[in-house]
Amino acid sequence: MEITKLAIKDLKLKENILNFSTPHLLELKEIENLANDLSKNILKKIIGKRLVLRELKKDANCVSYLLNRNYQLHFIFDINETRITFVGKKREEAEKLFRILREQRILLSNLYEILSNIKGNLSEIIAALLWQIGAIKVSMGDLRPYFKVDERKNRSPLYIDLKGLPNYPPICDFIISAASLVLSTIQFDLICGIEAGSISLASLIAERLSKPMFFARREKRYPEAPILEGIKLPELYKRKVLLIDDTIVKGWTKKRIINIIRENGGICESCFVLLDREQGGEEELKEIGVKLYSLTTLSALFSPNIPREITFITDEEFKEIEKYLKDPEGWHKEKGFKYYHLTPK
Repeated sequence: MEITKLAIKDLKLKENILNFSTPHLLELKEIENLANDLSKNILKKIIGKRLVLRELKKDANCVSYLLNRNYQLHFIFDINETRITFVGKKREEAEKLFRILREQRILLSNLYEILSNIKGNLSEIIAALLWQIGAIKVSMGDLRPYFKVDERKNRSPLYIDLKGLPNYPPICDFIISAASLVLSTIQFDLICGIEAGSISLASLIAERLSKPMFFARREKRYPEAPILEGIKLPELYKRKVLLIDDTIVKGWTKKRIINIIRENGGICESCFVLLDREQGGEEELKEIGVKLYSLTTLSALFSPNIPREITFITDEEFKEIEKYLKDPEGWHKEKGFKYYHLTPK
């Protein structure tokens, strides 16, 4: 068993000690495999060398290991879970393990319990929920490469992936309800989602509002594939279309799709996204007479009203993201990457 496949809860970092638990009573063979995987693979990546594993204690209550005399690993059996403690030589080592394991944390099933720990307006609450489900991913470039963005030409320490939202029904339902409330003030006849990330979002909103829905391809991959799928073009004529996507950066893809809808007789004056990255997309759409609606923003993701216990990011990661958002081109230069100034296709 590999430790990166382990479901984790109660992940807490304090100085050089990392505590977490798994909602399963692990068998002794599983513990042995996890300890070996940690020493041979994970800690080798963190520390730069393979650690020698030595068993210190094994009884009905716990199993303890010593790794190269400087590191400790303890598995403690509880009623219906196994609690695990890693003691590193330095805080930086425990922090790197924390960054590896945080994406494996499982979500609390009680939405009220989650919301009770979040303070702020609706935008900040939505942002906090996205952090909770692991939709916001962060990389420092050491444990894994920086994310490729801007048509995979530039790099970023931050990546937003909302495709997993339906996997968390209580949070998904809360977000769809909030979106439906915002959209109840807009007049439209049809909903158009954009492949691939927003199709599930558009479908759920369309069902909630009892509106017909079709989707648009980002590009035409083969001659017989229409850009607009799931609708007969005559059905667009003089009908108001609400365009839905998960996020917006520059808005160039949305402008292309809006123009195609208009060329086929449709009316598109509104666009809804779950998250606005605040990088010029709203202004781009405004130029062609389209109003942007969103539930949350990049600013809300890093609001002081959202505690680190919710975001699970470290101080160093926060500073790295702040530097990137303030000056992406300067950040690329500092990291030794070429920065591409993209233009609309």
